[in-house]
Amino acid sequence: MNDIIILALKGLRYRSLRTLITVAGIVIGISAIVLLVSLSKGFQSTVEELFEQFGADTITVVGGTNLLASSIYAPVPLGERDVEVVGRVRGVEVASGIAAKTFPVTVGYRTEALLVYGMDADTFDTLYGRIFETFMESGRTFREGEKYVALLGSDVAHEVFGRDVDVGRTIKIGDVKFRVIGVLKRVGDPQDDMSVTIPISAFRELVGEEPKYMAVIAKISPGADPGEVAEEIRRELRQARGQEDFTVMTSEDMLNQINSILAVIGAIILGIAVISLVVGGISIMNTMYMSVTERTREIGVMKAVGATKGQIMGIFLVEAGVIGVIGGVVGEIIAVLLAKGVEYAVRSYGGISYYSVYLGSDLLIGAALFSFLIGIISGYLPARRAAELDPVEALRYE
Repeated sequence: MNDIIILALKGLRYRSLRTLITVAGIVIGISAIVLLVSLSKGFQSTVEELFEQFGADTITVVGGTNLLASSIYAPVPLGERDVEVVGRVRGVEVASGIAAKTFPVTVGYRTEALLVYGMDADTFDTLYGRIFETFMESGRTFREGEKYVALLGSDVAHEVFGRDVDVGRTIKIGDVKFRVIGVLKRVGDPQDDMSVTIPISAFRELVGEEPKYMAVIAKISPGADPGEVAEEIRRELRQARGQEDFTVMTSEDMLNQINSILAVIGAIILGIAVISLVVGGISIMNTMYMSVTERTREIGVMKAVGATKGQIMGIFLVEAGVIGVIGGVVGEIIAVLLAKGVEYAVRSYGGISYYSVYLGSDLLIGAALFSFLIGIISGYLPARRAAELDPVEALRYE
């Protein structure tokens, strides 16, 4: 066995340039697969952690029939009556709407048009406290009864006005003065990082009417079943609105929908990576066929001195497997470097400090074994051809 391995490695060394070119296809495919899996599983873990913080006891209602397609410009806004209907449902502890609109925000002599969120200060801690506390850079969140206070997104506090807008600073939204009580960490979403959050009572004063809500958030009572409460909310809202032009989702529903989208995107990218691996496998097969042709006389000599078909076949299979492993290992190194680069960028510039790519031993070992298997499969037919060569004809080959 040792002799077979030594002969296989010598064969690769003598054709080092061709071997390197052949390895390239495997490198691209394996690096794409490892990078995809590490990034997607890291993102999935981040999303799950975020939803865990948000809580399984939270239900979200948005206008329209697709939660992920809904936005602050949703064609079917929710109103105060909808908040009241949700709040009356058995099993709901508290419900509150989230309103949003663009207003001129002034700091010093500079004014910028920014997105302003309005939330109920009286129920803020119950619904959003655990989320916002996690993302607080400085200061605090709302307290019950506060009105003219504001929380600033990271970009608003540090970049938009060309200066830091610290806690305690006074800003103007429209013509109304607000005191900054907190600054949020950068989350990487421009819509949030470039926003200001104020109590809904102050928001109502700014718009001069009952606000239209982009979403209604409900916290269910301890012990209540989220699925049953969500179904009851759907039934009550459908009766109150006369039609089901809204979406009700639990935190688990939202997580499942996001994971489904990630799975589709991952499958597409994985398909592209598999195509690259198939091309790499064909390249290995072509290289091994060329090697068999070039070494026909050498094969005849080995058979003449007693080499068996199994030994001849083993030499070429080892060569193909080594090409696959080299491509796999190099691809993994490239993927790890790229993944860590993405992780650094997301943490440093995206503001998601808890994002980590997945680089578990099962992924790395599995990718290396998979690349070895690709090499073996691709080298099987050429190796079989070498083993079946007639020794007499092989010795005559020029």
